[in-house]
Amino acid sequence: MIKLYGKSGGNFYLVAKDDIKSIWQFDIVEYEEIDFIQNGSQYNLEDNEIFFIKTKNEDVKLYLSNIKNTSYCNNITHNAIRTLETLYFFTKDDSNNIELFIQRIMPSMRIEKNFLKMDIDIAHIEKNQITIPILNYTHIYWSQKNQKIYFKKFSDLENVFPNFVHYFRDANEEDIKKFIDRGEYPFLDIGNLNFEETSKTKLKALALIVDELENVKKNLSSYEEYAKKYKPNLIENGKFRIETFNNIDDLSDVVFRKIYTTEAGEQEVRKANSFKVIKSNV
Repeated sequence: MIKLYGKSGGNFYLVAKDDIKSIWQFDIVEYEEIDFIQNGSQYNLEDNEIFFIKTKNEDVKLYLSNIKNTSYCNNITHNAIRTLETLYFFTKDDSNNIELFIQRIMPSMRIEKNFLKMDIDIAHIEKNQITIPILNYTHIYWSQKNQKIYFKKFSDLENVFPNFVHYFRDANEEDIKKFIDRGEYPFLDIGNLNFEETSKTKLKALALIVDELENVKKNLSSYEEYAKKYKPNLIENGKFRIETFNNIDDLSDVVFRKIYTTEAGEQEVRKANSFKVIKSNV
């Protein structure tokens, strides 16, 4: 028997007590994990892959605080079901680490209608009843032990945990100022680019890069060696030369080390995401 909880508005409720293991299953072991921070802005998941972001307890504190105080949860009401946003349940291991399984409830999934319900010998009409389908998969899974949150679509994550939006935000004016600040980041040589004309995809990639610039600054020689090996045209006079918006993708490849050389068999240079062979060394 599992207790199923839900969030509606700013409140948490006990929704049901039932055996849902046969209809709601989720096993992270079956998936290949893809780091969203390194690859998420441009990565297309395969069926056997799933995104993750490393977390701290405070990243999920809204749900975590309610998990620690489930005895204070009221039973779900008819009005609360009308605005139900999520269904969730959790488990704990022997060390009291929490595993949290969350399903989003889209507005279109909440259906209010009249229907016939069978009694022992005759049916009767149920009026103005809310029905919500329970899917056989989880939109979001959080492992406290591993401190990772898993998801297939970022839109699911940001709707349940809006604080994660900064991982997939567009670069704003402050980000752009940082990026072109030659005093703060002299290893960048930015051409005359009009950032107002670039695509949202490039702005999202740029935001992720800006968040990593301090790390690049501290380990510059390592990134320079990597660029010389895989993106030699990006280096000019000891600086990363950004002349076009496509160079932002090149810089992203370097900052997040997306290109690598296979070790076994034929030595091939591949880009993580597509596994497309760039060149062969044999």
